[in-house]
Parts: sequence; C-alpha cells; structure tokens
Amino acid sequence: MVFGFSAVMAFVLWCVVSVYASPEVERTITGVPVSIDLTDSTPERLGLQPFGETEFYVDVVVRGPKYQVSETMFNAGDLRVSANLNYVDSAGQKELGLRYEILDSSSDVQVVSISRETISIYFDTLKEATFTLEPDILFPEGVEPVADGYLLDTPILSVSTVTVRGPATEVNKISRVVARVENEASLTATTTSPAQIYMLTENGASPNYCTCTVEDVTVTMLVKKIVTLPVSVAFLHQPIAYIDQPLPQTIEPSTVTVALNADIADSTQTLSVGEIDFAEINNSSNTFTFQTDALENVKFLDDSLKEITVHIDASQLSSREFDIELSGVTSVNLATGLQAEYPPASYHVRVIGPQESLEMISAADIYAEADYAGMQLTAGTHTVPISLFVRTQNDCWCVGAYEISVEITGEVQTTVAASQSQNAE
Repeated sequence: MVFGFSAVMAFVLWCVVSVYASPEVERTITGVPVSIDLTDSTPERLGLQPFGETEFYVDVVVRGPKYQVSETMFNAGDLRVSANLNYVDSAGQKELGLRYEILDSSSDVQVVSISRETISIYFDTLKEATFTLEPDILFPEGVEPVADGYLLDTPILSVSTVTVRGPATEVNKISRVVARVENEASLTATTTSPAQIYMLTENGASPNYCTCTVEDVTVTMLVKKIVTLPVSVAFLHQPIAYIDQPLPQTIEPSTVTVALNADIADSTQTLSVGEIDFAEINNSSNTFTFQTDALENVKFLDDSLKEITVHIDASQLSSREFDIELSGVTSVNLATGLQAEYPPASYHVRVIGPQESLEMISAADIYAEADYAGMQLTAGTHTVPISLFVRTQNDCWCVGAYEISVEITGEVQTTVAASQSQNAE
C-alpha cells in the first residue's frame, strides 16, 4: 500500500511540475481562416459588398507553455483572425488590416506573428443589367467562313438576352456581350455549336468580378447555297380551266439570285413569292406586290430589291353581276363536335369569265363555302368569311370579299379535322 501511495504522489508531483515548470515553446498554426463579417459594418450600411476572392487563410505563430500549445490542446479553432472593415467607405480595391485574438482569455498562449498583416478585397454595390446577346463567329486567319457559291447568313442564338451581375463600376464598363464560336475550318453545312459567353468593354477588355446568368448557349450558323431561280406565284381558289392555261402574267423581276438553305437549294426549281386569291382578280390589268423581306429562309443577294411585282392580265374576259339568295353554306374544316347553322343571306355578286360561259350561268349556280381552318370558335353567334364559287362553269370565278353570320353549337371534342364539310340548310 505504501508503494501504491508513493506512485500516485509521484504522478501528481510530475503533473504539477509539468504545468508550472513547463518551458515556453513556439508553434505555427497553419490554415487559420480570416473572418470577414459584414454584419452591422460600415460597408453593409453603405450597401457595399465584397467581390472576387473572399476566402483567405493565414499561418499564426503562437507561444506558450508546451502543454498548452500542443496539437491536442490548441488548434485553429482556438484563434480568431478577422478583417478590419471600419475604413471601407467607398467602392474600390481595399487593403484590410487583420486583427487576431486568442478565444480563451484565461489561456497563457500568446500570438507572436501571423503570415500576413493585410488582405486585399474589392468592394462595390451589386448591379444587374440585361444585354442583347450578339453572335461572334471566328475563323482562323486566311480561312474563309464558307466555300465559293455559299453564304453564311445571320446566325441564330438559342438565347437572345442575358443578365449580368457584378460590381456596379465594372458592369457599367460593359458595352456588349457576345456568344463566341471558334471554328477550325470553312463551313459546308448549317451547323449548331456551343458558344462561350464573353462580356466586353469598349476596348475589348473583360470586366472584373462579373458573372452571367446564362451559361448554356448555342449558335446555329446558317449556311446557304447561292442559286438563281425564276420567280413564280401560287393561286388560291383557281378555277380548273386556268391550271393548264393560266391567265397571262408577268413578274418583275422574272429571275432572282438568292441564298437558300443548302439542304433544299438543289431541289428548288422556282422561287414562289406568295399566293394570289382569284377573288381579287378583276377583268382588267391586275397588279400584286410582294415584299421580299416577308419570305422566310430566303436571303436576297441584291439588298436594293425590296419587292416583287406580279401583273395578271384578265382584260380579255367579261363580267356579269348576280343577286343571289344563300340558303345553305358548305362548312370546311369545322372542328369535330361543332355544328354550324347559317341564316338565309342575300349578296350582290360579280362573276368574271369568258362571255359565252357567263351567259350560261344563273344565280342558282353560285354557292358558298366557309373555311374554319385555324379558327378556334366556341358556341355562340359569329361572323365568318365565306368564298363564293360557280358550280357549272370551270372558267369563271366570283370576285370580292364576303361574310356571313353563323350560329355555332356543340362542344369541341378533338382537334380541327383535316377535311370536314357540312351542308347547313
């Protein structure tokens, strides 16, 4: 028992000596995070916030009794290193002094030094701005965008606008935002490629600390083939007699040089500029104008060509007028589930055609159709356009625009039928 008591007393004595007689040592604590606390700070009250790098770490050299600075007793969590924000009172790059403290005020450990005395942070107010995204298609020096006989049309972007976020001073420097695609060789077909977004100032530099809300952007580079084609026009409600023997017509210009999508250029025989309704053709010299910029997927190489004119000569034909009473209208493309009822209606109609054919027509030979393609009607009374036709003579047509009142009943069950007709008495 005496031996055991002696051992315990020896251990206690060793501990006391270790604590009170332990030599002081220095130790380096690595990777101590720097705290940047904006709560109730000067920059927070001014609406300023940090941009760019905001995570900093320092190494701290501490001194104290060996047992207190050992790895098991002291680590980075026992230190606090913070940035002094008191002098951040305007936008710009700021040098912030670092303050440090031992969190346990009763500790005998002291800070000897830290690996850096300051950190540098950019402060500014946050700003968002929206920019129209511009395509920026690049090719190596000496490489043509497309081969001879082809044209690179205006690229199509998957995103039209982007929002930029960042420090107000830097956002204000941005003059444009581009979606850049770098090609290695000439293009031979329409190609869609991922693009890299670049924010650029007037001198082509990149602003600092700015981010874009959109990252996944593609650019479709439209490659078109240059062809010279005769110009044509299509006809709506054309009487059968004029399919094989059309009315005399001239088109100005009669041929054009255009760029078409490369995949259809070789199979395109004529360039159709639009459609002419026979209901608009009188027994005279008729002129119709089509705007070139209304033609989709067609690039005119002559920028000065703004319109194409079509002249239809029906002056060799005659006309005759009729007063008709419609007791029935044929409904075309009426949605399944709907019914249409038309009240009797009177019209004064002018018919064009050869004189001998006109003499064989009576008012009873004229009938009407209402085409509901593209219309979304509900139950109720509506006014709809109708087309008038001559039933007995295939070389005559009615001119003018007509409307009729219709009572729609029922409920739509499916999509508009491709071809449905109904006689409503």
